[in-house]
Amino acid sequence: MAKRVLIVEDTKNIREIVAYMLRNRGYEVIEAADGKDGWQKATTMAPDLLVLDAMLPHKTGFEICSDMKASAKWRSIPIIMLTAITRDTGKSDEYWKEKSKADDFVSKPFKAAELVVRIEKLLGAGSRPADDGAAAAPGSDGE
Repeated sequence: MAKRVLIVEDTKNIREIVAYMLRNRGYEVIEAADGKDGWQKATTMAPDLLVLDAMLPHKTGFEICSDMKASAKWRSIPIIMLTAITRDTGKSDEYWKEKSKADDFVSKPFKAAELVVRIEKLLGAGSRPADDGAAAAPGSDGE
């Protein structure tokens, strides 16, 4: 059965690109354009992983991540935070990852192929037959 990934991102182009790449790799993708819808889908549709934008209408990705990690029912679901809010803060992605309690943290702009590699790593799917070797070069410019 395909792993289910929930993408909560209010920028339609980013959401569609990530969803397209994941569907091409055999994932079931659920999409949400705001925090309220994202929270509802996260807590009712049993995703295997969440990709959360930090700044969302109605409920931020930071709030969703915090609420998920505070719940015994949902804390084991891996979460990748995806945001541009941290870009000019002078703080590293590692700092924000720890602060947000997310399992991984990716600053925008990002390489979609690298995001997919990180998703597969968290889902333990890096050795799937469909793996095209992208995991070997996460720093490449292949977007």
